[in-house]
Amino acid sequence: MNYPPGIQLEMNFDGPKGNRFKEKLNNGVFQLIVEVAPPTASIPLVDAAARFKEIEYIVSAKQEIPAALVFLDKTSPPDNAADPVRFASELCQTDRDRHLLCVSGKNRTLSETEKMLGHAANEGFRNILAVSGGSVPEDTPKKARSRIYTESIHILQSIKEKFPDLLNAGCAVNPYCYIPETVFPQYAKLAKKISAGAAFAVTQYGWDMHKLQELTWSLNEREVTIPLIARLQLLTPDKAEEICADKVPGVRISPDLEVMLRREMTHSLAQFEAAQWRRLQIHAAGARFLGYSGIQISGAERPEQVNILLNRIAEALKEFTSFEEWIAAYNDYYARLDMAPYPYRFYKFKNLLTSASFPEQLEFNPAEMTELSKTEKFKFNLSQYLLGKAHQIQAAEKRLTKKILVSCRSCQECRLPLTGFVCPENCPKGFANGPCGSTKVDGRCEMSNDECIFSKQIRIAAHTGDYATLEETFIPPVAERK
Repeated sequence: MNYPPGIQLEMNFDGPKGNRFKEKLNNGVFQLIVEVAPPTASIPLVDAAARFKEIEYIVSAKQEIPAALVFLDKTSPPDNAADPVRFASELCQTDRDRHLLCVSGKNRTLSETEKMLGHAANEGFRNILAVSGGSVPEDTPKKARSRIYTESIHILQSIKEKFPDLLNAGCAVNPYCYIPETVFPQYAKLAKKISAGAAFAVTQYGWDMHKLQELTWSLNEREVTIPLIARLQLLTPDKAEEICADKVPGVRISPDLEVMLRREMTHSLAQFEAAQWRRLQIHAAGARFLGYSGIQISGAERPEQVNILLNRIAEALKEFTSFEEWIAAYNDYYARLDMAPYPYRFYKFKNLLTSASFPEQLEFNPAEMTELSKTEKFKFNLSQYLLGKAHQIQAAEKRLTKKILVSCRSCQECRLPLTGFVCPENCPKGFANGPCGSTKVDGRCEMSNDECIFSKQIRIAAHTGDYATLEETFIPPVAERK
């Protein structure tokens, strides 16, 4: 087995050999996973771990429901957070195969990421959630282009190649998309991630249970079976206000849900918290009935919160004994409010949430995408003719033609024929294999008013009838961005 240079693996197994987190996922044991964000690097690791020791003990000791921790990565400003592997190793002295480590490609080269993966494997961690990394608040497209974003697909490929027997890799997906131009690129990228080695997937957090079932049906449609984990958020009034103000990238709520949350924010803190606990209970139970293998909870940061969380979720899983009981409670809780962010309300399938089972006959909703304009068609056809072999020649050749036709940004390795003649460097993060989870609800880039390049790619695919390349073509990274 070939490991990256500089990594020496002296296997450190704390507890039984194997992977208990993976075993639970694969055996259908519903798990509750609590998010832990490493503190700033300025705090000594021993002191940082001491702050979370009670949470780690509660999660490890609770018997009512299997629980684990997920250690987040790169959630603080760049280079300000403690190394998640070192922090997790200090906190979890044993049973490291029970937990999950998030590994982000933000501000890391692939080589740096591989060293981190090797360190995690050496410390006895077995489960990795590979993510490309979110944007830095207030970043402009120009500032974002100056950063490194190693795509999660390249991290997954690296794990598959270099750590196949040591690390169980998962990926992220955002099913909360409401126009065809954003729905289909998300599912295409998920298919590519699974091909790259993802053995499970964790969703973005959201509240539309129709979309959670749409994701399971999309995988069943392809006869793909991987465990899914639904990410949920324990809201505070401040976090609810951020979401209502549309300040959380990738999180989309309907006007109806916004009204509901704002009404809850006018109540006392105790009433607000009671509403959030009940919301978590209903969504956790629903995720289990819809076939999810667990839930990942964001926002439970204090030991008493985690203890209440585990107890409340265990109660909810006992409370609802059938899908019919649960859907009645779900509809009653939301009073049948519309969960889609009007006017964007595309769902891939009809009859969602009418049954927990995958239907014998799927019914599809019409997927009406914005057609290419005459100018777009002309540029695409001309690009095919003039630049059809651009990836096989020096990138500097035909640069003016590329700039005129596809707004070429002069990268060192041209990939245009592999990307539908949409320059991937026009994505501020430089993603070439699919969209991030933060595209705006109308298909625009999170950092600008420009259309997400992958929304344009899917429109081109609809024009040509060639969707396979979106799912099957792995685009290599460039050595250096400009």
